[in-house]
Amino acid sequence: MEVRQLRSFVAAAELGSFTRAAGLIGVTQAAISQQVAALEKELQVSLFQRQGRGVTLTERGHQLHQQAREIITLVDRALLEVGNLPRQLTGTLRIASSTVPSEWLLPELLAAFRTQWPGVHETLAVSDSQLAAAAVQSGAADVGFVGQLPSSSKLESYPVAEDELVLVVASDHPLAATGRTTLKQLSRLPLIVREPGSASRHCVEQELQQHGVAADDLAIAIEANSNGAIQAAVEQGIGAAFLSAHSVRTLRGLAAIKVRGFHPRRQLYLVHTARSLQSEIVDKFVTFVTEWRSSAS
Repeated sequence: MEVRQLRSFVAAAELGSFTRAAGLIGVTQAAISQQVAALEKELQVSLFQRQGRGVTLTERGHQLHQQAREIITLVDRALLEVGNLPRQLTGTLRIASSTVPSEWLLPELLAAFRTQWPGVHETLAVSDSQLAAAAVQSGAADVGFVGQLPSSSKLESYPVAEDELVLVVASDHPLAATGRTTLKQLSRLPLIVREPGSASRHCVEQELQQHGVAADDLAIAIEANSNGAIQAAVEQGIGAAFLSAHSVRTLRGLAAIKVRGFHPRRQLYLVHTARSLQSEIVDKFVTFVTEWRSSAS
């Protein structure tokens, strides 16, 4: 068993493709196939299931994956610390994120991270905060960005940014002329909201409770798990919605409305497990994010 075989295996496993793995490592697809085949022959098991142009791990492949990543991390660390070689970092960073961080925080953050570690390839899965946190806890993702503090004691979290939620309506809505409303009027507006697992929805409902307004008192018109779908529905005049102030600044066809005395804000968090920090890539990324936050504040 050779380290290059393990690198090819891990790259193909995390990218789901021999072709993309070859592009990441800088070899041919045939070389990836040969190295994986040699590994399967030595272990006498099938590590991948071929599905069209992509591949997925078999049960034995999943067993090898985590061990292979740990081996590669140890080898890379030895090369740097003992071999005194030029500092390089290559591999894949798996990120799970709720919608809002993926739309405005991560593009800037990852662009800055790549200037320092250009050899790292990132994959991003977007869902809601509960699912993103669950992905990190299960090991399906290395780190997560969520808008709600996870309840699990197995997850470590750091606040990385603040997000304000603002009420928006279509630009031709009657409220757009005044640009303001009250909580009493808000309870009569048809609202388009995110799904129950969304941190955005939780934030709004929690703030409403602080003002004595129950979530059941709201006139929910539509539930959607996509901010894009919500924006389109608002533009069509179906109802109003609470969206991130960061995204509202760039949207056309919508008008931001101030709700008197109502200012829902929430923290965005970076989450990971102690286990994931065993990976040098994750360790460097977490350090980078915390330093980036300090310099930005």
